Amino acid sequence: MTGSKSNSQGKLTDAANALRPWLRDGMCIGLGGFGLDRKPMALVREIAATSVRDLTLETFAGGLDVEVLIAAGKVARICACHVGLDHFGLAPLFRDARQSGTVVFEEWSEWTQLAAWRAAAEHAPYAIVPLDPATELLKVNPHIVPAPALFGETGAFAVRAPVFDLAILHVEAAHPDGWAIAEGDPYLDTILARAAKRVVVSTERLMDDSELERRYRDVHLLAATVDAVVLAPGTALPGSCIPDYMLDLPTMRRYVEAAADGESAAGLAAIALYEEPAPAAATAKGARA
Repeated sequence: MTGSKSNSQGKLTDAANALRPWLRDGMCIGLGGFGLDRKPMALVREIAATSVRDLTLETFAGGLDVEVLIAAGKVARICACHVGLDHFGLAPLFRDARQSGTVVFEEWSEWTQLAAWRAAAEHAPYAIVPLDPATELLKVNPHIVPAPALFGETGAFAVRAPVFDLAILHVEAAHPDGWAIAEGDPYLDTILARAAKRVVVSTERLMDDSELERRYRDVHLLAATVDAVVLAPGTALPGSCIPDYMLDLPTMRRYVEAAADGESAAGLAAIALYEEPAPAAATAKGARA
């Protein structure tokens, strides 16, 4: 970081150019943010609009990002310690997919998934963690196995590191060269960015060289880890992106109420992406005209 100014657009591009050339069937995508906070919904929308299929999603705490990709028929496997809508309750499309078996769910605890992601960031094949031998995770997750005791009598467990083909993240501010700041909790985004082969960041706004120098202590994503920057203000909605905005409570309420009323997956995705179709009554009236 220097005081010199650059006329280059750096890594700044649009969502289509940032994602589409690298998407392929069966790839593993890491989703940044946590729950309903700082979810990269503009990038999720772009992925949902492509023909890519059979994705594995890795998320520490999934929310509407997972819901939209399930609705679009993109998902084969989900690896997470939690998927839900925070205080709005269960994620309805995820719940249906898990109960019906249409999507494979690989369950992790927070501790084991954190250890696995850290191993991926260090380019290690696995991590060794202490666990209660009575844990039920051993029955549901084939990537957690007993490990031999190497330095003492107490055994431990090995957790396999995932291979992230792509990570998509959302931030408060980013420099065109890739430096990024999340003023709120960075969650596991820093680890995810180090682990993934390709990292695409959507941002509320761009910062210039002078702001980058002034706020260098706030940087949580280094330019070396970021491959593309997409300017996409307001697109963590209806989730939050603190300090820029809080949850869109009316839209979240409409989402859960529509799910309870039996709305289709496509209809729910349209609510989450602010693409709601015309009400049925209005459509019928137009057809009769």
